Amino acid sequence: PAPAQAAAPSRTWHRSMAGLDQTMLSQSDIAALKAYVQGPSSQNRSESTVLLSCSHSNLRATFMELRFDLHSTVRAVKERLQAHCGTSPDQMRLTLRSAQGQVLAHLAEDHRMLGYYSPQDGMRIHIEDLDPHSASAGGWLEDTSKVAKYTMSEEAYEARENTFRKYKQERLREDPGWTLA
Repeated sequence: PAPAQAAAPSRTWHRSMAGLDQTMLSQSDIAALKAYVQGPSSQNRSESTVLLSCSHSNLRATFMELRFDLHSTVRAVKERLQAHCGTSPDQMRLTLRSAQGQVLAHLAEDHRMLGYYSPQDGMRIHIEDLDPHSASAGGWLEDTSKVAKYTMSEEAYEARENTFRKYKQERLREDPGWTLA
């Protein structure tokens, strides 16, 4: 007997482009794939783990679904958050907020366990940066226009070997119709 073939995803079609086949998926196939990849957020989690987002007083970005152990001290949480936002643990004031932003608790005691404040999945820890000289103040960690860019004079660039400009000139000399495409 012939082996059973798997059913093809609904409304897929193939086209050849430069000898390669591309498969287009329907919206329902994409939704099913997304649900499979994201899966339930409880996968590979212990009962003492909570998923919290994190916001910062000086940053627009929000850090989504960071895993924290409820047995971690507030100090350990601050030390972990330092890697995400750059603020020194001694310069952080943490607030536990609901998903809607309502203040639920101030995490003021570094020796307390995170579980003492009863955080739930989906809640948010907000970091208030107390350092007036913080690297994140004024948008320095997010606004690249504030960072000085390296510039080079035309003369200095022309004096260099192995530049793209020289490569392009050589290709065009060999073949006037040459393009990158």
